[in-house]
Amino acid sequence: MDRSAIDYQFLEQQCHVVRGNREQAIYTIKGETLLDRQWMERLLTMYQAEIKGLDNQVAATYYAASWRVLCTAMQYMVSITHSRLNFQLDNLTLQIVPVNQFPTIFFVLHDDTESAWPEGEASQWREEQLGSFYKETLRPVMEAAADVSKLPVTQLWGQLPLGITYYLKQLANKLESEEQRERLWSDHEALKTFSADWFGIKRNPFALKEILVDNPYSPGEKVPLKPTCCLAYRTETGLGYCYSCPKLNKQQREQKRDELLQRQMESSRK
Repeated sequence: MDRSAIDYQFLEQQCHVVRGNREQAIYTIKGETLLDRQWMERLLTMYQAEIKGLDNQVAATYYAASWRVLCTAMQYMVSITHSRLNFQLDNLTLQIVPVNQFPTIFFVLHDDTESAWPEGEASQWREEQLGSFYKETLRPVMEAAADVSKLPVTQLWGQLPLGITYYLKQLANKLESEEQRERLWSDHEALKTFSADWFGIKRNPFALKEILVDNPYSPGEKVPLKPTCCLAYRTETGLGYCYSCPKLNKQQREQKRDELLQRQMESSRK
């Protein structure tokens, strides 16, 4: 099988998974403390201020979305690499680092020892390995953030699927082997068939019924609606609702499309 060594440059640049602390970090928190209510409240309060959110529910959706890069890294290792890294919470420290003036979460590994994947074809152990990651690392994180913010945990899970697909596309473009690209997408499709029990909710958050709308930037192309609202409209950034927000009706989406096109035209004139 065509597998590769772990590309640490890819993990750092695309997935924000690093092996040393970032000196420019403005906030640092150990992974195991993320499940402590008081520490989660502190994190969301600080993050809310950094993203200019109006309440900690906005911070919770942005925080949940930040984990999609770690999910991408896990999928990358399952599909592409000879070995794996330990992504359990007690082996992680989270650091918030300003990147292009946006507070970005980096995942710092305490121990970067690589472990071999189980013997046999990946199809035989893929669900157990990916499922355990979602159950043991992601599920407690989502539930802790939902508990503090009072948002439905399903809304937090909904921040992941489209983002993960985006990052996997970036990864696929970097792969030289067609075999690896096919395996990457096959494994990602398999994720949609996993039992909802891994996620602790009634439905697998990746088993989406895709709803497509016109792409405002590319006539004739379509983009999927987000599964759940990210609450960007509740920030002091002037972003308003996302064009692909599921809360918008047809008339509101058309108005948003016109706004985006107008901004694009104004930007091109500068």
